Formats: sequence, C-alpha cells, structure tokens
Amino acid sequence: MVGIDDRSLGAARPATRDPHPPAYGVSGGRLLLRRSGASAVLGVARDWAADEADRAILWAPVAIGAGAVLYFSLRTEPPAAAFLYPLLLAVGLWLAARARGFGRTVSLPVGAVMLMLLGGLAADMREAAVAAPRIEREMPVRTVTGRLAVLEEGEGRRRLTIAVRSIDGLSTEETPARVRVTWRGREFDAAPGDIISAPARLSPPPPPAAPGAFDFSRHLYFQRIGGVGFGVAAPTVLVRAGDLTRLLDRVRARVERARVRLARRIRAAAPGAGGGVVAALVTGKRGGVDEEAERALRDAGLAHLLAISGLHMGLAAGIVFFSVRLALAAVPAIALRFPIKKWAAAAALASSLGYLILSGSGWSARRAFIMTGVLLIAVLVDRRAISLRNVALAATIILLTSPEAVLHPGFQMSFAAATALIAAFDASRRWWEQPRDPGMAARFRRYAIGVAATDVIAATATAPFALYHFHRAAIYSLAANLCATPIMAFLIMPSAILGMMMTPLGVDGPFWRAAAWGVERVLAVATYVSGLEGAVGLSPQWPPAALGAMVLGGLWLCLARRPWRAAGLAGLAGGVALIAAAPRPDVFFAPDGDNAGLRLSDGDGIAGPSFAAVNRRRDRFLMGVWIELSGLDPLGDRPAAIDEVAECDGAGCVMRLGGRSLAFSYSVEGLADDCARADVVFALYPTPRRAAEGCAARLVDRRDAWREGAHALTLSEDGVTIRSVREVTGVRPWSPE
Repeated sequence: MVGIDDRSLGAARPATRDPHPPAYGVSGGRLLLRRSGASAVLGVARDWAADEADRAILWAPVAIGAGAVLYFSLRTEPPAAAFLYPLLLAVGLWLAARARGFGRTVSLPVGAVMLMLLGGLAADMREAAVAAPRIEREMPVRTVTGRLAVLEEGEGRRRLTIAVRSIDGLSTEETPARVRVTWRGREFDAAPGDIISAPARLSPPPPPAAPGAFDFSRHLYFQRIGGVGFGVAAPTVLVRAGDLTRLLDRVRARVERARVRLARRIRAAAPGAGGGVVAALVTGKRGGVDEEAERALRDAGLAHLLAISGLHMGLAAGIVFFSVRLALAAVPAIALRFPIKKWAAAAALASSLGYLILSGSGWSARRAFIMTGVLLIAVLVDRRAISLRNVALAATIILLTSPEAVLHPGFQMSFAAATALIAAFDASRRWWEQPRDPGMAARFRRYAIGVAATDVIAATATAPFALYHFHRAAIYSLAANLCATPIMAFLIMPSAILGMMMTPLGVDGPFWRAAAWGVERVLAVATYVSGLEGAVGLSPQWPPAALGAMVLGGLWLCLARRPWRAAGLAGLAGGVALIAAAPRPDVFFAPDGDNAGLRLSDGDGIAGPSFAAVNRRRDRFLMGVWIELSGLDPLGDRPAAIDEVAECDGAGCVMRLGGRSLAFSYSVEGLADDCARADVVFALYPTPRRAAEGCAARLVDRRDAWREGAHALTLSEDGVTIRSVREVTGVRPWSPE
C-alpha cells in the first residue's frame, strides 16, 4: 500500500468558509480566468449576487427610507390607502413567492417594494398622528395658556415650548397643539411642567427661505409646533407641576426639570463657553453654546462633538463598563464566583439609557443608544455584535417610528458616518486583529492611525450632506480631530461622567470645571484651525438628485462585498456631474415679498460685492440663507445695498444681470415704465390686476410671494427660469396656506 503523508491528507480535507471573506474576493476572479465569454461574466455575477443576497437585510432601512422620501416628495397629500393596499398586495406576493419556492430572484425584489411601501405607510401614519392646527397668519399680542413642556436657556434669552390649552381669540379647532415662544426679558420662576400664562406675538412657522431650502415649517409640524413668536412679558405660573394629575405629564416634567437644573448647575460651576458646551454634551441643552464657539467647531470639523453621538455614548458606556468591571475584579470573592463582565455590561446599559433620557433623546442619541445597547446585550448573551446589522437595526427602528428623520441632516450624517466606519472596519478587520507589538510606542502609533483613519472616513462620508444642507465643509478636520479627540476621550467625557456621579453628593463642581477646561482646549484648537486660510470649502445649492446619486453610490460601496462594489464610484461621479450641470439661482425673492437678494459676478461688470440686497438690514437670517445657497460665505461676503450696483430712484431700481434686464419696483407709479424696459419685474407690493395684466415683462409681485412662497430666478442663455417654494413642495399639511 502506498503511504499517504499528512500533507496529502491536508490537501484532501474539505475547505472551510473564511469567517471574514475579503472585501474584494478572489474566488470570482479565479473563476473568471477559467471561463470565457458572456457565460463567464454571467456565472461570476450569479455567484456574487448569491453572496450579496445574504446581506439583503442591510438594505432594509434603505428601502424603508426610500419609501419615506417618496412620501415626502409628493406634491399633494396621498389618499389614506395609497400605501396600505399596495403594501398588503406586496406582502401577499412575497409570501406566495416564498411558499412556492421561487427563490431570492423573485422574493428579494418583491421584498424591496414591500419595504418601500412600508416606509411610505409609516410616514403617512406619522403625519396623521401628529396632525394639529397651525396659525395661518401673524397675530397681534395674545395670551397663551398651557403647560411649559421644554425650556431652553441661553445668554440673554429663553425659549419656551408650550403645550397649549388655549389662546385668546382662537377656538379649540384653531388652537395649535404647541407653540414656541422666545423671551428676552427678565428671569422668571416658571419650570417645566408648570401651567403658565404668557402674552406673546405669534406667527405661522417659517416657510423655506428659497425653493429647495430647508423646510422649517415641515420640521416643526412633526414636533406639533403650530406657531412661533416672541414674548412681550414674563410668563405667569398658574399651576405648579406637582399639582398635575396625569402621570405621564408628571414624568415628563420631572425629566425636563432635571435636565434644566443640571444644565444650570454645570454652567454655574463652569461659566463661559466651556461650561455651555459641557452642558450641551451632558443634557442636550445647547442654548448655552454661543454662536462664535459653534461656528468655530463647525468650520474646524468638530461640530460632531456637540451632538450626542456614538462617540459620547460609546465613551460613557465604556467608562462605566470598565470602571464597574475593575471595581468588581478587585474583590476576589465576587470576581471568582460571579459573571462580573455581564454585570458590568448591565450597568453600562442602564447608564446608557439614563444618558439617552437625560440628553433629550435626539435622533443621533437614539442611534447611538440602539447600537451601544445591542453591543452590550451581545456581551450579556456571549455574542459579538459590532456589525452593519446594528446600524441597519437602529435605522429601521428610527425610520419606522420617526420617518421624518430621513430628511434631517442630523440623521443622515449620523448614519452615514456609522455605516462608513463599520464597513471600513470590516474591510480591514484582518489588519486590526493580527498580533501587534505590545510596546507603548506601537500602541500610540496604532491609536494615532485609528483616530486619523476614523476622521478621514467619517469626514468623507458626511461631506456630501454637509455641503448639501449647510453648503460648507471643513477642509482641515483631520488635524483638528487628531488634537481634539484624545482630549474628549481622556479628559472631557471621564470628567463629565464623574460629575454626574458626584452630583447627588454635591461635590461635582471640580469635575465640571475639569471638563470645561478640556472643552476650552478643544475650542482653542477649533478657533485656530477654522481661522486658517482655506479652512472651509463652500458649495452652492445642489439639486436633490445629486445627493440621491451620491447616497446610493456610497451605500453600494459600503454594503456590497464583492468587487462590483466599485460601481458605487459611478454614483458619486454622477452626483458630481449633476452638481456641475445644475444652474445657480441669480435672484431670490422673500416669502413675504418685501425683499430680494442678488448673486453678482464679474461677468456682469460689477466689481467688488458678490451679493446685494434690496434691504440688507432686513431679514438677516433670510439673507444668510440666500448667501449660503449662492455658494458664498455669510461672514466674508457681506451683502451690498442694491443702489451700489443698480440705477435707483424713489420708484425702484433697474440693472442688468446675466445678460437680462431686471427691475425692482417700489411703487405702482413706476410699474408701467419698469414693465416696458425690463425682462423681469419684482414688485415689492401687491400689484393691481389691471396693471399686472398690462405688464409685458415677467412679473412677480408680493401677492405671488404670499400665495406661492419664496421665489428663485435663474438666468441662462435659454431664457429666464423662475421657481417658487409651492412649485417644489406642493400643497401638504405643513405648507403655508
């Protein structure tokens, strides 16, 4: 008999599946070499598709989010059953496909459609659940009576969110569920949960500043806020929170009071910008963060330090976990008899839940809590749980409970960063898990590489959303994060955790001051980095399709596993092409029709200013939005007065822009002359019907703004394009009447 050595036996053993297959698998490439022609390509594609089907669950929140986006993009409110009946049909088809053994070729597409319809249905149901009356026009001073639900305190102002019981002059059917009132006067003793009476001047929620701009009206609609305004006198307490009868109201009041008291305690122990940021990190109360500090953090790429994100939740849970485990390990009688690791995980889970409640339960905080909670529960059941499935689970829960989150920049940036980081970790898992030199220098080098890689990946993943929503991106964020992240990890968060633990004992002051000192160092880094030349990249307004193409391309890069994941680069390139081809607005007309802004260029023969306004001292927030949409910096590109760039008299102004003649009419006496010599006329007043019908130019007047919202005009060789907010958003429950 011929002997068989161990090497021969080894070659005959069945191959085992690699638990961490490489991101760009080699098996398909080798197969392609052994085959030829179209059959080879189809065979490899089938193998790759079969492998990707195992990860179909990762695409579930993508399909749900797409359904929610479809719902919000509709220009009219769909019928109640528009999503329900097709969803029931899709569920039936999916079950039938599974039962008849059609396989994934049929069940996966049907499942994707089913999840999209589920997302649309969730958004429709959410809209119906939060529906409440809204104030439709500006009101004189009225007395608002209701429960003080949320209190935000800042320098020289307080913002009150009131759960309304009554408003003078409004019937029950006309009364909003909530209003938000800003008070800039003296302090008052009302606390969250108290029933108060506050005289205020109210107006409808603000509409978008321009077509395609962020819709604050929709954002407030889903918070059930139907009016905003300014208080004219300090609120008066009618009933204290302790006298409330509903248990849920008392619980909410206690939580909000605890947040307000802790924020005040932190700011009292550590006055200044550092204490305000620490209060925001711990309680989610950002009123104490001054605009200068927030701007420096944003332009340095450190704005994520203000959001209750995975970094903060992970650090807080990690500190509690390792502290509890270390304390238990110091007692041999406990450490040798009981599962102290699981006890530490349970303590960290409880502390994470407390942190979520204390911080206000924002979207990024909820995502961070779900992912951290899954990780800690995995420790309790002896499983490993750092995977993209955690991200998919967190996104699915949030999208089904708060579908409006899909349009919010906080949700988009939070999940983009988390998805990209975990996908990159999975792709490089072998490198990170291989044995390393245990020396301190090697550990420090490994830590620095990890921080740098994390920042580069997160910054790249969130840059499209920052440019789309805020029209600016930090260029030097890597340098800023390399300096700031260690301070956050080793000083600020540990001090904040100890401060919360010491608060009941009354000895928390030194810890808040230590955390604030660390924040001051971070702010110094942010101020220096944001002040460097070229620290901020600016971008004009993008078309929504450009962001959609980039999102799909980025998701394919992160969620696909086989080499065809590189096709995601085509989506990114397509987004860039759409941005380059998109026309930029040249003129903006205000939602109330009493102001206009113009983007200027050297080609128009206008030297100096980049932006001009009919009234540059009015609507400064609106002006800032217009300047950002034009791809300019509101701080560096101050608007010029229109009489500096146009020919003006008492009746209005005339100028040439983009090869077209524009007129801004201030009074009806000069309208006929403007209509005769201009291509487009903006009338800052309601024009009489006869005068409007006789105008030979394109006429946009104040009545158009009242009816259609803000307007944007684009000048091109093909002519003049005018878009309105109503044209983009349609007529929805949150649209102004």
